[in-house]
Amino acid sequence: MDFIFYLTLFFLVLLFSTLYNNIDFDFFARLIVGKSFFQTGTLFNNDFYSYGKTHEFIDHEWGSSLIFYLVQDNFGDIGIYFLKSIVVFITLFLITKIIKLENKEVKFHILFFFFVLHTVISNVFSTVRCQLFSFLFFILFLYILKYAKIKKNYRVLWCLPVLNIIWANMHGGFVMGIALIFIFLIGEFLNDRKSNFNKYILLTLVTTLFSCLINPYGIKYITYIFEAFMLDRIHVTEWQSAFFSKIHLHKYLKFKLFFFITIILFIISITKNIITKGFKNYYNDIDKTKCLILLFCILISLKALRCHVFFTYCVLALCYCDFYNIFNKKLPEIIDSAKEIILFVLIAISAFSHIHQNQFQNIVYEKDYPIYCVEFIKQNNLKGNIFAIFHTGSYIAYKLYPNNYVFMDGRYEEVYDNNIINEMGDVFLGLNEDEFFKKYHTDILITEKTYPLYEKLKSNNNWFLAYESNEFGLYLPSKMKNKKFIQPTKDKNYYNKTKFKTSINWL
Repeated sequence: MDFIFYLTLFFLVLLFSTLYNNIDFDFFARLIVGKSFFQTGTLFNNDFYSYGKTHEFIDHEWGSSLIFYLVQDNFGDIGIYFLKSIVVFITLFLITKIIKLENKEVKFHILFFFFVLHTVISNVFSTVRCQLFSFLFFILFLYILKYAKIKKNYRVLWCLPVLNIIWANMHGGFVMGIALIFIFLIGEFLNDRKSNFNKYILLTLVTTLFSCLINPYGIKYITYIFEAFMLDRIHVTEWQSAFFSKIHLHKYLKFKLFFFITIILFIISITKNIITKGFKNYYNDIDKTKCLILLFCILISLKALRCHVFFTYCVLALCYCDFYNIFNKKLPEIIDSAKEIILFVLIAISAFSHIHQNQFQNIVYEKDYPIYCVEFIKQNNLKGNIFAIFHTGSYIAYKLYPNNYVFMDGRYEEVYDNNIINEMGDVFLGLNEDEFFKKYHTDILITEKTYPLYEKLKSNNNWFLAYESNEFGLYLPSKMKNKKFIQPTKDKNYYNKTKFKTSINWL
């Protein structure tokens, strides 16, 4: 039945992947890096398409950029879909291997995976992002550490420094791997101070830390990562808390429900065991490493939206057997098998049906991207500096460089001065825009209509609304008010067919 389960799991991943056909805002920046590297053979140390304050470009996602560019350039939209699906499936496969390390006899039920994955469906499946690789490597690290501990095969730990070299050059989330090894070191020391495993974990931690230096930037990369984690990112959604931020109070309800149910079950389990065994015996028996990992994931989930997946994956990997023992109903083998086969058929049918309708096409939605404003600029050959919200910056630069430069894009901590994103955020909130545009020469403004800046500029004599779509407004200097402009096409198919067309070319 494991074969049926894994087949069902793959179709479930494929189904969830095709439910989301949008493109991540930063994906275009990744394509620029990938294309530039393969055409020039180098990684640019300085940004070339921004007019905001920049510094030396330290790209912690350059490895992911190469993969994204190769997949998109050779396989197009379908390649992007399957890259996402394959990475997520391998991650979930490794989670099942961790579960089997704890209990070889446990059965996998697809419904449990379905409901757990559904709590973070948008975080995992919404689009292709470099974070997918961090989720994969984090679970791979967890599997190797658990395997080394349970099988007492400490030689496999040498894989971690090697894997960390790859991870550190693909995404800054490699610090999660370092944290995981450190947690294992503390947890296993608390479990058994005399275990030989402890010295191997310590050696692994030291060598893994040194392996971080193997990157195109050397020690500067480590300094940059530390500074990046210290940044104040009040205007960046994914770094906000789903629990403590007012704007997210009524959002992410599925994850919050799963989070609190899990916490409640933990508390009930701990309380029952303490009452039954007594605190001393319970403390001696409990796996401290497991508890510390879960506690760590709880804390980071409370801190930032982007960390929800780490919590969900760890609960799935480390606590599946606990939930299985609570909720498992021992059905006759034939009924249990029939149930899984029926679920497989239903999920497979749903997946193929949705794939047929979806046709593996990634879409630049007008609600997310200023596609009409960009086309307006292109058709009217408007050159100069464009001020737009940072998450649309990569798309605008990808489509309009070298005729236009953007103020900044989603690479805020990689390229730009530390406070520049907060300066930008204040302008979109309608604060100090005149002083800002004197400081940073701007020729074109693109703003979402939801921002106060959109309405405020209507009464500003220096600008006029030259074009507006349902979601965005484009402002130009007042001196251009009497000029006649070509209007962009409203054919959405045109924008999706040409979404990866760019004038950036180094050949």
